[in-house]
Amino acid sequence: MLSEIFRRSRAVLLDFDGPVCSVFAGLPAPMIAARLKQLLQDEGAELPQDVAELDDPLKVLRRTADFAPGLLDKVETVFMAYEIEAAGCAEITLGVRELLEACAETGRPVVIVSNNSEPAIKTFLGLADLKGRVAGVVGRPIGSPAQMKPHPRSGLRACEMVDVSPGKAVLIGDSDFDMQAAVNAGTHSIAYANERGKEVSLAEAGDAVVRSMHELAVACAAVA
Repeated sequence: MLSEIFRRSRAVLLDFDGPVCSVFAGLPAPMIAARLKQLLQDEGAELPQDVAELDDPLKVLRRTADFAPGLLDKVETVFMAYEIEAAGCAEITLGVRELLEACAETGRPVVIVSNNSEPAIKTFLGLADLKGRVAGVVGRPIGSPAQMKPHPRSGLRACEMVDVSPGKAVLIGDSDFDMQAAVNAGTHSIAYANERGKEVSLAEAGDAVVRSMHELAVACAAVA
């Protein structure tokens, strides 16, 4: 199945947090979420119960647009600063260098498509010396969290960047949102099950599922 997907795909759309690196390895996501929630409270916002229980800063940002839209810009600015800090101590994912090399050798441009901010992504790519392996970056739309994945925006923009139709691109990600975004944009999809148990749920959501980036690199390299 992997070989067939790569045979049909002339471009690779790669999620950032997970497939490329563990962006919050050094600055944990729950800590950032807690700080964002405290910021909202300090600014006078009353947190809905579901928000008070969130430990994912991206979800906090997404919900802020619903219950405190006037604070969205401030929350996003602070969050972006934390993301850039986190990118400075993120841990690269094993096998991603090999995948990027395989994509280059087989003529498949790679575009990062992520709900993380573009400055944070570019910070990590620079530190990891990966900028030359990536044709473009599509981060989250600042000020419009509703257009984050699973919205098709990032996938469609990425395809435009490399002049490839969605049907000839594959999105590789580690979440249901990534797989839904692929469906919404009309691309192929490969799920990266980087945690125990994910292979079951993601196998139902994507066209194929792998447990390592090295597996993807081998499959890509085998199909010119």
